[in-house]
Amino acid sequence: MKEEAIARFDYPEELKEKLVELVVYQNYSKEEVAKKYGVANTYILTNWINLYKKKLEKGAVTLAPMEKPKTKDAAELKNRIKDLEKALEKANVLIYGLNSMIDHAEKAHKVPIRKKGGTKQ
Repeated sequence: MKEEAIARFDYPEELKEKLVELVVYQNYSKEEVAKKYGVANTYILTNWINLYKKKLEKGAVTLAPMEKPKTKDAAELKNRIKDLEKALEKANVLIYGLNSMIDHAEKAHKVPIRKKGGTKQ
């Protein structure tokens, strides 16, 4: 029985490092990693993380290279900018139209429609 308990918590060193990197560098939660990789509980991951940090301080472990974020294609980004500029132009035209309607209604009905600035206390 004791051997089964020990074997249940005996994980390869490569797996430990991979799981620690997922939690520390890729911002996965301990619960996610434990569930996905069949680790008995998050306390085990916490211990591995603490050991990894101690090894880092001693210089026994080198940091994993950071992955470059994926950059979008320049043409795709230019198209996105054009689309956003068109949407902005439409929104500005709509705002101008609504302001004109409010101005006309205020003049025609001689009633203030716009809310005046400042709050009353």
